[in-house]
Amino acid sequence: MPANPVNTPSLHEHLSEPLRLGDPDVHGPLAVFPVFGPEPRLDYVSFAQGRSAGVSIKELEHGASVNDLFVLNPTDNAVLLYEGEEVLGAQQNRTFDVSVLVGARRELHVPVSCVEAGRWDGSRHDESFSPAPQAAYPALRSMKNRAASESVSAGRAPRAVQGAVWDEVAHKAARMHVASATGAMNDIYEGRRDRLAEFQGAVRLRDGQTGALVLIDGRPKVLDHVSRAEVFAALHAPLVQGYALDALEAGDGAIDATADQAAADDFLERILAAQTTEHDGIGLGRDVRFAAAGVAGAGLVAGDELVQLSAFPNGGTDTDTTEAPRARIGRPSRRRAG
Repeated sequence: MPANPVNTPSLHEHLSEPLRLGDPDVHGPLAVFPVFGPEPRLDYVSFAQGRSAGVSIKELEHGASVNDLFVLNPTDNAVLLYEGEEVLGAQQNRTFDVSVLVGARRELHVPVSCVEAGRWDGSRHDESFSPAPQAAYPALRSMKNRAASESVSAGRAPRAVQGAVWDEVAHKAARMHVASATGAMNDIYEGRRDRLAEFQGAVRLRDGQTGALVLIDGRPKVLDHVSRAEVFAALHAPLVQGYALDALEAGDGAIDATADQAAADDFLERILAAQTTEHDGIGLGRDVRFAAAGVAGAGLVAGDELVQLSAFPNGGTDTDTTEAPRARIGRPSRRRAG
């Protein structure tokens, strides 16, 4: 990361049209608003899409590292590795610390965190990783984003704090009463897959959808966005699994549609209006970061296009617009996108 980051006014500078919200899907305490963005310009695919064409992720060739993986992209398409995306296998399961755009016919080392503290299996060193059926849950991703942003501010690469990640996964497993012989985040999901499937079935993927803005118990928890709808379609199911895992800890609170709409609109506007800094990216493009009243996050800009965006409540706290009284849900009013 450069010592002198470039200051930019806001994420609006990298969007040819504003992001728009559609009507939410609601299940229990979870409300997921679909996000729609402008027409994309840059071509790229997700890791899950590229894997069938030969894209591979492996341990470092000359000695594995807990916090680094090797990506080989032999294809003619750039590949997006999404922040919080989990990959399974090899010596231990990992999640990406930052979104990275791996160029066509490129090799790259990328920063990751281990989410399986009790396994380091050298006999599987040469094994390729596979995409997990889930991404990291928003609470863990928010914690990792804060640590990565602090690392970037100090002039270092965007990395999470490994010990904190292990602690958070262990606490999550304990709260959800899931035992894992290797402390694997994947086992938490496997232990709750039936309940998670209920949420998965309730949260639809819309035509042209490029992201999601998520509220749990009326409070914004995360916004995810990519510029290409087909790439978000590949990420949708794993991300929803993560949303649902956090929602399982919120109980079955009632939903206030009017308050949720106001909270979602406010959260989105705060994100897009936040002043940003840009830093050299690990792969293609520039790493964009922001922290403002109520919001914090990071994204990836290539040329003048916002390719990827993840945003969270600032410091893991709620925004100040989400404390409306709870009431039973009614039909939400029409939003700016369908």
